[in-house]
Amino acid sequence: MKKSIVVASLVMMGSALMAADMGNGWFMGTEFGGMDIKMKATASSGGTTASITDTMNTTYESLKIGKYIDNSRLYTAINYQNKKDDFSSWTWGLGYDYLMKNSSSITPFIGANASYIKGKVDDMPVLDKPEGFAAGIEAGFIYTLSSNTELEAGIRYMNISNVKDSATISGASVKMEGKTATQYYLGINYKF
Repeated sequence: MKKSIVVASLVMMGSALMAADMGNGWFMGTEFGGMDIKMKATASSGGTTASITDTMNTTYESLKIGKYIDNSRLYTAINYQNKKDDFSSWTWGLGYDYLMKNSSSITPFIGANASYIKGKVDDMPVLDKPEGFAAGIEAGFIYTLSSNTELEAGIRYMNISNVKDSATISGASVKMEGKTATQYYLGINYKF
């Protein structure tokens, strides 16, 4: 698992260095934060259906690379949700933020995101790989430390539209699906 994070980091850094030759406005960043994931499990057998909804609180790390364009920025990111209750996930996504430029060193932003999520459950032999798409909104602020370095804090809300896995176990239909996720984070960006 750690090898995957190192490889992803090296690939993103290499991409950032190549992009740096294309002109100003490119950035590379990292995020560390918490995540609340609301999930639902449903089982149906012989006309009877039972379901449970629960929220898992976990942490995540993210690497992102993007470009500032006028009063906005566009970026791609890869996130790793740390294992909690034998569940972990990878997310690959795109984000767009509108920057509310002003004369201070703090720039608020609002934006939208879309991502593909691939989960892994270690202790379940059947419902072990929920995957699908999510989309949502985000808001936060960027604090300029220097001409190349900035801190970022924000919150993201995602509607998990179809991240699910299903199976038939001993004649019962069982389904696990994600509903929503909220991320709150701190990050640091380096501009090229």
